[in-house]
Amino acid sequence: MLVVDADKVKEEDVLMEEAKGTTIQILINRPPAPNFIMRRFRIKPNGYTPLHSHDFEHEVYVLQGVGEVLNNKHRYAIKSGSVIYIPPNEVHQFRNVGEEDLVFLCIIPA
Repeated sequence: MLVVDADKVKEEDVLMEEAKGTTIQILINRPPAPNFIMRRFRIKPNGYTPLHSHDFEHEVYVLQGVGEVLNNKHRYAIKSGSVIYIPPNEVHQFRNVGEEDLVFLCIIPA
C-alpha cells in the first residue's frame, strides 16, 4: 500500500509548447503502480494546456474550478464534479475560464 500527501508532491510547470499557467504533480506512478498513473493538474485563471493528443485514453475528474475541455468539434463546460473520458488519439485541450484555479485528476495507463 502507498499513502501520499498530495500537497507535498512536487508541482512542476507543464513545459509543452503552447501551455500557459499549467502545473502537474505525479501523485502515483510506476513503481509501485503497475497499471495506471495518477496526475493532478492545476491551471491558473486564463491558462490552458496545449491542444494535443496521445495514443492512450484519459480519465479525468475535476476537483475545483470551472473551465472548458475542447476537441476538434466541440467545447464542453466543466466544473467541480465533472467526469471526462478522452479516448486515444482524440485532440483535446483544457482551459480555465473561471476566476480560481482549475484543478483536476487525470488517470492514464502506465
